[in-house]
Amino acid sequence: MSYQELFFADDISSDIEEAQVPVANSTLNTDASNDLKAIKAMLGRLTSGVVSLTTEVASIKAKVYGEAFKPKEVVPMEPLKTLEELTSFEERIKDEKVFKSFVIELQSSGEKTFDKFIRSSWRLMISDDVARQCSWRGTEAKKCVRGMKITLGIRTAFKQKFALEDADFDRTTQKYFQYAQDRLSRSAKKMKSSS
Repeated sequence: MSYQELFFADDISSDIEEAQVPVANSTLNTDASNDLKAIKAMLGRLTSGVVSLTTEVASIKAKVYGEAFKPKEVVPMEPLKTLEELTSFEERIKDEKVFKSFVIELQSSGEKTFDKFIRSSWRLMISDDVARQCSWRGTEAKKCVRGMKITLGIRTAFKQKFALEDADFDRTTQKYFQYAQDRLSRSAKKMKSSS
């Protein structure tokens, strides 16, 4: 009996009793649960794909039509060169309005991959000499960046632009600070060899 016949039948109780097939509830629930998990996973992948495509389309539009030039008001014109400048900048972005502008300016980066975005954001903000004096968790000799407002700003821009996990941000940022001394050494060798 079709659904429409069942819906419009006058006396359907006998037909329903004949059509019922015993099914184990636990099997049905497990199958439904597995289907729901699969759908959620697919939805997550699709959402990431849409975010990625949206970012790419915006980047292409900016290249084709040209980005409206807006001077940076919060992000420094050149990387911060001392820990004192970093501390001063931290105080400046504690104001919520300034912080929001900071995040928006960071989001205007044209980087297409999350790791390049994170590294270029840090490069834009602090010099390798300052990065050398900092670390993710901090030590007696190095300043901790994990809880800083500048880190929160870069993380916020990263999450809004790429919609990825915090672990991706943390891992890339840790490596950025870990290899700051190596970048300084390579830079010094280049300067020495060009002289």
